Amino acid sequence: MPQITDDELLARAEISDLLVRYGQAQDQDEWSLYEDIFTQDATIHFPGMPMESRSAAEFGSFLQDYNKTRISGQHLIGNTLYRFDEDGAHAHVVSEVVYITLHPAGTASRVRRVRGNALYSDHAVRTSKGWRIARRDIAQKNVEIDEGDYDPALLAAIESAAATRWFDDFGAGA
Repeated sequence: MPQITDDELLARAEISDLLVRYGQAQDQDEWSLYEDIFTQDATIHFPGMPMESRSAAEFGSFLQDYNKTRISGQHLIGNTLYRFDEDGAHAHVVSEVVYITLHPAGTASRVRRVRGNALYSDHAVRTSKGWRIARRDIAQKNVEIDEGDYDPALLAAIESAAATRWFDDFGAGA
């Protein structure tokens, strides 16, 4: 195994931050986090899925509209591998993703649960503003959809947490 350089460690940390920002933007409705993830001309592709490729900006708008139909959501991104080109300015990054979303399902305590697994294959580039994703392929690996009843108090707690602006209180009480 080749030795990892200090420059590569810094690049991995910066790219890892992009991946975390992507999940947090969606899960916390903090769309300002989405703004610095992709290059201006970035594209997102969905191989094997009935979804057309689109720009990262168009996909961000799609996700924001989708979030309006959710009660809550969570994306866990991990098992990430990095491969850097010799120039150190391009990287191929592959991550496994687990996501869970809850949606209203007709009655006050009934929810539709969507649980799935996907793979993100990212082509990242070093820009003058730091690392950015220039292309993302999202490969769906599994999805399960069902409905269930939630205790009203638990559902209220989930909705309250999903509506909290967690980043607005950064530094409070320090």
